[in-house]
Amino acid sequence: MLELGPEGPALHEASGRTMAQLGIRHVIGVRGLAEHLVAGAKAEGAEGIFVATPEEAGQWLQANLRAGDAVLLKASRGVRLERALAEIH
Repeated sequence: MLELGPEGPALHEASGRTMAQLGIRHVIGVRGLAEHLVAGAKAEGAEGIFVATPEEAGQWLQANLRAGDAVLLKASRGVRLERALAEIH
């Protein structure tokens, strides 16, 4: 979603709002425009966390994931979100 241009902030916010409306309880945003994703999710009642690095996201996941939880990781390749997985043991 780094490639969205000037509509990027609004599209990120709308995505966060939609996630919360669909019942997603936690939204973690990593870097840049993901700040708007988190703001949208929080506006609709989800817990929103914004972090600067994929590693920080992975550390949050490591500390908070419980048996039965489902996780969706989505990011532009530039974020290198796969690095969050290295933090989960």
